[in-house]
Amino acid sequence: MIGNALDAPDRLLDDEDGQPLWPYQEGDPMPGGHRAWERLGVGRRCETWLVWSPQLWTPAVVKLARPHQADHPRAARTLRREVAALCDNPHPVLPRLYADGTTEAVPWIALEYVDGPTLADELDDAGPLAPADAALLGIQLLTGLRALHRRGLAHLDVKPDNVVLRDGRPVLIDFGSAREIGSAQPAGHPVGTLGYAPPEMEACEPITAAMDVYALGVTLREAAAAPSTLTESIDALCAPEPRRRPAVAAALELLGEHLPPDAGPWPSWATER
Repeated sequence: MIGNALDAPDRLLDDEDGQPLWPYQEGDPMPGGHRAWERLGVGRRCETWLVWSPQLWTPAVVKLARPHQADHPRAARTLRREVAALCDNPHPVLPRLYADGTTEAVPWIALEYVDGPTLADELDDAGPLAPADAALLGIQLLTGLRALHRRGLAHLDVKPDNVVLRDGRPVLIDFGSAREIGSAQPAGHPVGTLGYAPPEMEACEPITAAMDVYALGVTLREAAAAPSTLTESIDALCAPEPRRRPAVAAALELLGEHLPPDAGPWPSWATER
């Protein structure tokens, strides 16, 4: 299917940006033996598809380079960032990587399908969260970021659109912007989404874990009912100067103060330290 479509450009569809899309129909074969189900999204370099995995007998997600990006090294690098972030990942806040096809002619990866609304959709439909619920959401996301940071990587695009609520519990998705902590950003091309990126990221400074803390704070600011008892803690996460933001361990404790007694997501005798 891929080879035939590339050989016959008239079969390709066009997106709103005027660039081609893969013309898969429901049930068509896709890379890795998957079957097309529904196109979920289109980015600058890659498409995201809901697929059926005959091997696993379950829905999955396939991300693959768009037709005009198939031989562009940046498309493959974007997918390899997701592989680096999710390979052998045991944490439930991060999706599982099923297959790595980034070395094939059209690079692709297969991921766990996380069924549920995004946090952005949930807030639009149901309104802001109570302070304790917003604090718990932040704690759960911080545990996933903690696992990622311990692998030497930062997500760099934490926002409500990239948080999916599976049975009410958050799962962080879209690791195409993930970078090694300490690495340089492309000069003049900051990573992340405007409004969620901290000042130092917009200034193209080297990658730090504090950038994710800031983005999480902005996300919680949108999620929490305002004003609330959580406001001061959120403001700390969103401090413009990175040295004034709490590290992840301190942020866990800070948000934990807003939970009812005995309502924490871990035993009272378990401590970060």
